Amino acid sequence: MYIPLVSGMKIDARKVQMVGYSTLSVSLPKDWVKQVGIKPGDIVSMMRLEDGSLKIKPGLVKEESEKISKVVHIETCNEAGLLGRIVIALYLTGADSIALVGEQGIPRERIDEVKGVVDRLNGFSIVEETPNRMVIQSFIDPASSPIWNLMKRLHSLTGRMMELMEKALKEGNAEILRDVREAEEEADRVYWLSVRQLILANTRPELQEKLGVDNPKYIPGHRMVVKLLEKVGDFAMAASEDLEAVLKSEVKIGDSDAGILTKYTEESISVYNKAFDSWASKDPFKANSIVDSSNYLEKELRRTAVEVGNKYSGAGGGSKSGTALAFAIKSYLDNLAQVVNFSGTIAEAAINHSAIEPPTLKCRIESTTST
Repeated sequence: MYIPLVSGMKIDARKVQMVGYSTLSVSLPKDWVKQVGIKPGDIVSMMRLEDGSLKIKPGLVKEESEKISKVVHIETCNEAGLLGRIVIALYLTGADSIALVGEQGIPRERIDEVKGVVDRLNGFSIVEETPNRMVIQSFIDPASSPIWNLMKRLHSLTGRMMELMEKALKEGNAEILRDVREAEEEADRVYWLSVRQLILANTRPELQEKLGVDNPKYIPGHRMVVKLLEKVGDFAMAASEDLEAVLKSEVKIGDSDAGILTKYTEESISVYNKAFDSWASKDPFKANSIVDSSNYLEKELRRTAVEVGNKYSGAGGGSKSGTALAFAIKSYLDNLAQVVNFSGTIAEAAINHSAIEPPTLKCRIESTTST
């Protein structure tokens, strides 16, 4: 028999039968057997999932050593930018080898496009290049990059970007900001690899343990937080460009206002780090506090952006330099506000995760069933 679900799926219920003296067996649903074409003597693969359930798939599940190869015909992807995005998509979905083939040759602009993309993807290298063919090879060992290690690395890189901005402000030295770009580029590479690992964990359950996924229910949350960490990097990069404009402006920012920028940079870094810590610990109490403080700090940053920025709108006798400085100050603080907004969302995700597997804390959460 089966139990229909609201989603349209169904649960098949089967009695466990004793076969022989010690073997237990369960029959397969007849309609599923017909659907996938299983016959007597065929092999099915059973994977043990973290929640104690079994996942059954017809045939032998691919061994980890098996490689996924793809061939892309250039003529079918000749729009500007599309080929590069296809390469990224194949990387994210686990391709180990990608052959780009062009019957009439590969145009120079497509070659440059692909090389630019490959440079941004960790573990991907071009191993063959001829006028009509380019082969990209993956050298990634899934087990060597557990998702949690990648998330910590991504947080470290984006946090480093903001710390460099704090240092540049304190020393009044725009040259320090040069290192922000390098950190942002590395953060992008770690982000793409993180997404690849998460998609692999979702599509290859047998690899979840090696990929560092404790519970498949965490995968959507991991994916969201990885994206938020990457967006923090994007806005930190934009903020560093604003800060460079502030520090190099012909019209100089006042010491007290520079102090305000430094203060809010420090507070933004603190909220960001605490949000990630709450995510790491799945601590709903710590996360709840961060949600509240991030909301308050974001509002303060938006208000201060207008207040301080407007002070310089007419600076320098209303010159373009004064207007540019005012814009840079506003934009810098607005970008910090967005970082704080993302930090609050990370903290909210921590609360969501704490509800999946409730920690031994004061919040008592029990699972119940209903009919």
